[in-house]
Amino acid sequence: MTKGYWKKSIGVLTGVLLLSSILAGCGNSSESSTGSGSTGGTSETVIYDWQNADSYVYKMSEQLAKQYNERKDATTTMKVQHIPGTDRYYPKLNAELAANAGPDVFVSHAAGKLKTYADSGRIMDLTEILNADPEWKKSFTSGAFNLLTFDNKVYAIPTAFATVPLFYNKEIFAKYNLTPPTTYEELKNVIKVLKDNGVTPFAFGAKESWTSALFSEMVANRIGGDEPFNKLMEGTGTWMDPSYIQTGNVMNELRDMGAFPSGFLGLDNTAITNMFKNGEAAMFVMGSWAVGSVEAADSKVQGKIGIAKFPTFEGGKGDLNTWLGQPSYNLVIRANTKNKDAALEYIKAWTSNEVQTKLAEENGDIPAVNVKLDKDKVPAVAQDLQKEMSDMKGMFIFYDVGLGAKIGDEYNTTIQAILAGQAPEEAFQSLEQFTQDNKE
Repeated sequence: MTKGYWKKSIGVLTGVLLLSSILAGCGNSSESSTGSGSTGGTSETVIYDWQNADSYVYKMSEQLAKQYNERKDATTTMKVQHIPGTDRYYPKLNAELAANAGPDVFVSHAAGKLKTYADSGRIMDLTEILNADPEWKKSFTSGAFNLLTFDNKVYAIPTAFATVPLFYNKEIFAKYNLTPPTTYEELKNVIKVLKDNGVTPFAFGAKESWTSALFSEMVANRIGGDEPFNKLMEGTGTWMDPSYIQTGNVMNELRDMGAFPSGFLGLDNTAITNMFKNGEAAMFVMGSWAVGSVEAADSKVQGKIGIAKFPTFEGGKGDLNTWLGQPSYNLVIRANTKNKDAALEYIKAWTSNEVQTKLAEENGDIPAVNVKLDKDKVPAVAQDLQKEMSDMKGMFIFYDVGLGAKIGDEYNTTIQAILAGQAPEEAFQSLEQFTQDNKE
């Protein structure tokens, strides 16, 4: 992974956040699956994702598979296997790919995470497929493939983009005369007021290491700016940079203030999402993929959610208008699949005008292709996010994506360990040694 990929990500999301873009997207492929894995009957095309049953994307994936299976010319049966939680998903996927087996199609994060699969030769180079369908290729937003391309070869198709805001419950904030904090000192004051009134400040959990790491990455950027992580991406940085030690101390300070719920070490992403959508916490730092869940019909905070930027730190080098984000839901085809045509049709269905419009208007996603949206149908919170990002100055990528699975995941567990009681200096020293031992 190089710094160049990181820089390109700014252009990617600056463009895609213009939800009113007007070009037409691609339609579904007209070719049917050849059923190359079939032996006298119908083969099975297996798709893996990490979705929970209550997510919009889960339901969409099931719907697309069902639509294909009901076709008279279908010569393979599409089956989606959901493995909720990336801490479960990636180990299962990696073990199967290592054995030269696994699903025909699977979801992957971008950049370093995807590059590991590309370098292994286990996934399909999609460059020629895209070039052979220029209308499809042209339908994607400018720069959509930047973090999915290595050595000029495209290895995944994006279906949505994501960024990380600070969601807050406007009803709770109004009740206690609070305003969204723009500085860390203001945030601590908000936390104190909420605690004094028996309100849990943040829906936050660390059972899945990535959720607490995501929060910490915002803290680290606000303290140290872009440079410390850029250097780590280039292979010249160090986890012993003072900004990371301070990040660990801030996470501990927030924990000790009671900013996080009781038992947060045992709460996963589903639990904390439900906590916020049930009105049981005032704030939530999470990716824009949560919009669909927190604005769902069963949400107690529907229509009550505000969007804010993550606060800055006194003396910090980070900017209030720098955002954390990436292409978030990317579809990959296994290199030796026997059902290439069906796999490709499934992916093209995700990038059709119809599906991309639904993802944006019904789930609040940032579309991957150029579609014309009805602003009256886009969730208000998604429109608020667009407004907040209109003056974006830069963007940085999730650590476990930019650095790749091995080192990125180790960062995640480092934050988990700090929150569980390990001293930040000791934890980051261990991460530094791990990084040195596992550099490619």
